[in-house]
Amino acid sequence: MPRRAPLEAQMYSHLGPSRFSALGFLGEDARDFEDILADDARTLDRLGVSREQLVQELREIYERALKAGGDPVRAGTASIAECLECRGRVPSPFPGEGTFAKHQVRVFREDGAETLVITPLALHLIERHGFFQGIGSPFRIDPAQAVSVLGLGAKRKNG
Repeated sequence: MPRRAPLEAQMYSHLGPSRFSALGFLGEDARDFEDILADDARTLDRLGVSREQLVQELREIYERALKAGGDPVRAGTASIAECLECRGRVPSPFPGEGTFAKHQVRVFREDGAETLVITPLALHLIERHGFFQGIGSPFRIDPAQAVSVLGLGAKRKNG
């Protein structure tokens, strides 16, 4: 891990296990925070999907599933989403960014091959920081998996 100034080190300490996130936001990922960000950004670039496009699609699915109150809704070309409403709020691991509802939207391919979970905090972390969370984090949204589950790769332009 790179050497950090005390204030920066304190900020990154919030990514580890805590009373709000038992496994933390890094999961079992041994990579440095900056490497996680860079690797996920490269994955999206390779797939031809922008972070903004992915967040927009995830947010739209989240909102539709939330409004459906637990009933399944279509998500992408071959996926379904269902909302699990949870009581309470969870704070961002980055100080001063507020708290987020604990609701979860599970998105799964109809063939059962892949699933992902969308939370308001996960959307915020991706949108604001480009942080999809570390490998092994229970709420990581793997960018390649999200693109696949949502059928976004088929929408990209060739060239």
